[in-house]
Amino acid sequence: MRITNIETFTVRLAPPPTSPDDLRVTSVGLTRIQTDQGITGYGFRLTDASKLEQQVKPRLLGKSPLDIEAHLQSGALAGCPSVEHALWDIAGKAAGLPVRSLLGSARESMPYYLTCVWPGESDQSHIAIEDQAEQLIRYYEMGHKRFKIRAWRPDPMDDVRVLEHVRKRIGGRDKVELMLDRTAHLPGWIWTYEQALQVARGLEAVDANWLEEPFARDDLASYRRLAEEVDLPITGGEFAQELPIFRDYLVHQAVDILQPDAAISGGVWPCRKAGILAEAFGVPCILHGTSGLDWTTTMQVGASIASCSMLEYALIFPPLTPEETVANIDRILKTPGLFTFKDGEVMLPKAPGLGIEFDEEAIEALRER
Repeated sequence: MRITNIETFTVRLAPPPTSPDDLRVTSVGLTRIQTDQGITGYGFRLTDASKLEQQVKPRLLGKSPLDIEAHLQSGALAGCPSVEHALWDIAGKAAGLPVRSLLGSARESMPYYLTCVWPGESDQSHIAIEDQAEQLIRYYEMGHKRFKIRAWRPDPMDDVRVLEHVRKRIGGRDKVELMLDRTAHLPGWIWTYEQALQVARGLEAVDANWLEEPFARDDLASYRRLAEEVDLPITGGEFAQELPIFRDYLVHQAVDILQPDAAISGGVWPCRKAGILAEAFGVPCILHGTSGLDWTTTMQVGASIASCSMLEYALIFPPLTPEETVANIDRILKTPGLFTFKDGEVMLPKAPGLGIEFDEEAIEALRER
């Protein structure tokens, strides 16, 4: 089997929203690889056009799509994770198996959590603490059982108070799981150690699952110090792009949970390698998430990592539900309904490859040219 064509394009699913607060998916970026055996693979992100023409095509056209490790080592896929994803889609389809099965997993469903970000001010200060808590409770009543919010308010303890409200209303961790994400690594946004410690203590009091990225991403000393001082797990690693960076997190004992991203890390295989590395250090690996079509790629990798106890669906923009956010994608699917949520778990796609079966005629009709 040989690669005959590689292209990247946008599919317009619906008119652009008229309100900045309406964050439904109205377009998707795709990377498509075609082969001489009629098997087509997709990655669910756009690929930089210049890299595709100058770096990827000269090295991949005419080559086997199954030689993924060699393509990674050659540099052909550098900065082009959607191309790597499409190669795995082909590999799964050629084998007649979901990618997670190729990676050694027989899971059929996984727990998940929603990362909720309210439209409007990025620091969320326009939303009352009580209103944030009530929206999380509404999601809980719909069947969602795990939630993460950003810790971007001027007083970070206000974000802890949101989770306190939810904990008091719903009950203990056996009923609802709660997490907090700082992820504010830019100058002027970085917490002092004392701020991070205060928040961590507050999260311990509400029995939260973890505190995510409390410091600048290269400040491994502060990560380690906090991880040693509190019982609350400290997490990080979502923006690491190379295995040596994951190694440094682990060698320096900077995180209690490693969070590689299946695209930012370089693709399915580099992300899986990060999971193996974490396992060697006895550190759980719970992937950084995404949403829409791209979430299916994260599902495939996460399902293959034994310590990945849940998946992150990111982002959800209250009051939209996950189903409402991605409803327009149905226009290019053979079977409507991108995800199935049940009792706090999401069903993993059964179709071969990354698990998406497209209506090719619909894609051609809706693609931008």
